Amino acid sequence: MNNIINLLKKFFFILIILIIPNYNSAKEILIYADSISYDEDENIIARGNAKIVQMNKLIYSDLIIYNQKDDIIMLPSKFNFKDGDNNFFQGENGFFKKNLNFAEFENPKIRLNDGSRIIGKKIKRDGDVDIITKGVYSPCVSRIKIANFICPTWQLEGEKILHDNKNLFLYQKHSKMRIINTPVFYIPYIVTPSPLRKERKSGFLSPTISLNFFDTKTSQSTSFPYYFNISLDKELLFTPIINYGGGVDASQRFIFDYNQILSGGNLKYNLTFDSNLEKQNNNEWFTDASLITKYNKNINKNYKISVDSALQTSKNYIQITKPNDDLSYSTSLKTNFKIEGYNLQKIDDYLDVELKFYQTNQENEDNKTTPTVFPKLKYHTGYFNKNGNISNSIIEFYNIFREKGNLTHAKNQQKISHKYKIEKKFINYNSKILLNAEIYNQGFKTEKKLTEGHNFITGSYYRLFPIFGISSETPFRIKKFYPKLTLNPKINLVLAPGISNSNKLSNEDSTINDFSIENIYRLNRYSGSDKLDNSKRITYSINAYTDYFKSSLSQSYEFTNNSNFHKEQGNDDNLSDLLGSIEYLNDNELSYDFRYDLNDQYLKKQNIDIKSKTKLGELGFSYLDQNSKINEIISNDTETINYSFLSKKFLKFSKVQIKGLYDLKKEINKEYSIGYSYFDECFGINLDFNRKSYEEDSLKPQDILTLMFSFKNIGSYKSTNLAVSENDKQDIEWQSFSIENDKFEAN
Repeated sequence: MNNIINLLKKFFFILIILIIPNYNSAKEILIYADSISYDEDENIIARGNAKIVQMNKLIYSDLIIYNQKDDIIMLPSKFNFKDGDNNFFQGENGFFKKNLNFAEFENPKIRLNDGSRIIGKKIKRDGDVDIITKGVYSPCVSRIKIANFICPTWQLEGEKILHDNKNLFLYQKHSKMRIINTPVFYIPYIVTPSPLRKERKSGFLSPTISLNFFDTKTSQSTSFPYYFNISLDKELLFTPIINYGGGVDASQRFIFDYNQILSGGNLKYNLTFDSNLEKQNNNEWFTDASLITKYNKNINKNYKISVDSALQTSKNYIQITKPNDDLSYSTSLKTNFKIEGYNLQKIDDYLDVELKFYQTNQENEDNKTTPTVFPKLKYHTGYFNKNGNISNSIIEFYNIFREKGNLTHAKNQQKISHKYKIEKKFINYNSKILLNAEIYNQGFKTEKKLTEGHNFITGSYYRLFPIFGISSETPFRIKKFYPKLTLNPKINLVLAPGISNSNKLSNEDSTINDFSIENIYRLNRYSGSDKLDNSKRITYSINAYTDYFKSSLSQSYEFTNNSNFHKEQGNDDNLSDLLGSIEYLNDNELSYDFRYDLNDQYLKKQNIDIKSKTKLGELGFSYLDQNSKINEIISNDTETINYSFLSKKFLKFSKVQIKGLYDLKKEINKEYSIGYSYFDECFGINLDFNRKSYEEDSLKPQDILTLMFSFKNIGSYKSTNLAVSENDKQDIEWQSFSIENDKFEAN
């Protein structure tokens, strides 16, 4: 019987419920243990699997002493504590007050509910505030072994660390960061958001201090970014940068990044401007600036508005201040105001109103020839389907002007155009037959258009231009030989007036054109309607395809000797070049297309694209060979290779990416980039090298080498261009960025 009782004592807890008057708003506590006794001072002593439970808080230890007189829970040995937010604490030789909101103990080890860790020599816990003496903070789970020492990837050490569990901030005094146990910086005082923070809060971010050594002079650059949490849907990051030293007057740069979430859209501003507030004998505090704006908003269920703008006060300001931005490589900067509307009268109609103007972004460009479009309007009436006839209308208007005209563009031109399109499809003789037509009614008013005779012409013009077409295609299979293969021959006849496009009109919207399989069957093969296709032609093709294979051969014959599009695209005879393509789609993708000149018997263009998923990663390869002949002499010879590789993860967290454009004729890499990235659960590093070339001879190629370190819950620190030579005299700075924690690998 005694054995049974001892077994019951061993495997079941003895429960004592203490109901104590609520002097300090304390809740009831429950004590569980293998054995519970009292000492001479009436302290409750719980031994063996001892637990104290209060609501959703828990203390667990082999020995717990509860002082009923002072309402103190004493923990002389190692213990574990879980608070109400599922944060876990380990410690020893300490005590808690009965409400479990106040405590002091030694050798604390804290694991926050996001996986972050804080350890120290001593902790004092008072309500929502934890004060750790000689503490170390790190969100890292992974460990790195250095000799006999095992350390996290990175950690912050502080003489004092204060964790505010209510306002969710980490305050650190005399803080030092270690990366792989190597000290990298010291700061007397730093405030960072708690890893438990889910909401944004205004405050200073980590400052940046840069030392720049040029010749025998040393200059410094200091930034103090401040984050404004304006409201739930608005935020602003203000970064003042002060440059001083090096024997020059101080200069300043101010950066404003504003972001706002709108109902049905968003608004972003990026304003950067330079000043010389402290420059001697300076009458103007403002020097240069740039403003980049992005705005998208649904006005209502039918309309939306968008603004995409990039402005700068001098041609190269964005290139200097934002060398990594794609805008710095643009020939011109565009400001575009756009209003779109759907379902105005019918569910599928469409209205597009745009206002555009451009600003040159390169040294040798002439801003006087860049256009302003004020406005451009396009309305698509939607599709009308009646008795199998499908029709629609497109109405266009634009007003485009510039400071001076040239051979291609007038100084000022307005156009109003109406395009009526109709088509009818029917099945007959086992074939799909399509009848279609496009009828253009256009009026132009042109001012100072330069002709080849170097005369400026001004006038008004009207044209009525119909284009008609009929096509037939008959797909079939030869089941006896290959039942899965479908063959589809197609033939198309197009008739249009043989009137050539007039050089008295400015070509504003038909400049991007291509003779390809994609547009060979269009009635008007020009990309816009300033130029119209005056061709009478017959086009024929044969297509073959299965579930994973497609191929096509196409060609056209011109009955019109003065076909504008035909001649402009390099077809010297009435019989056009032969266009072909082959595609293989499976786990890997392979495509090949070509353009072959049958008259001169040479390959004008060929392009090979390969996308392959290998054991090492994703591989991309594109080969382009393009040339043309004049009097049997090749006048244009281009042969390039585009290549890319994105590796799978190796060594658990690493990736490598390579991209480039190689010119086989000049035997040089015109553009290439190599990047390495490492992201574990708490630390990330990016090392990227990029070389880009400008089209202008006066702007030399630019090498960009950037290094970025990312720390979970802290932010990112990214260098500007580390590849700048000493002759360029460009300051190298480290810029701080916020970081999205979802970039880091899960534990």
